[in-house]
Amino acid sequence: MSPTLAKLFQNKTFGDVATPVDHQDIVTALSLALADEKIAVLHMLYPRVDARNHKSLDSLVDALHRHGLHEVGEMIAKETRYLLLKNPVHAWRVFHEISNDSLAIGVHLYYQGLSGVAAEQALNRDAHVAVPRPALHAAR
Repeated sequence: MSPTLAKLFQNKTFGDVATPVDHQDIVTALSLALADEKIAVLHMLYPRVDARNHKSLDSLVDALHRHGLHEVGEMIAKETRYLLLKNPVHAWRVFHEISNDSLAIGVHLYYQGLSGVAAEQALNRDAHVAVPRPALHAAR
């Protein structure tokens, strides 16, 4: 079942003909619509390029490749503005590589209809869910 307009834009008062929305409203609504699938929306902010930024962007792309996130690395090298990440573990890794280790770009996270610290906390929970492992030795 698809979410209703009122649910997607919970903080809006709807007019008879039109309702004003901004970028944050739209991206937050998209992340809410994708919440059941645990898809994270990353919005990248690329500043004007200078030598320092360019070197940092190359370092970020290299780090993503080292984590096996080749597709994401290529997209960031092409300065893709938005990424939809289907795996919370990968989304967490990409978000942290960008926000903690890169001078090249900024990033905003939207997850399960949340943004800011609340989105980070929700993604962190989903990315670090313990996966049951089979016993090393079967009982005899």
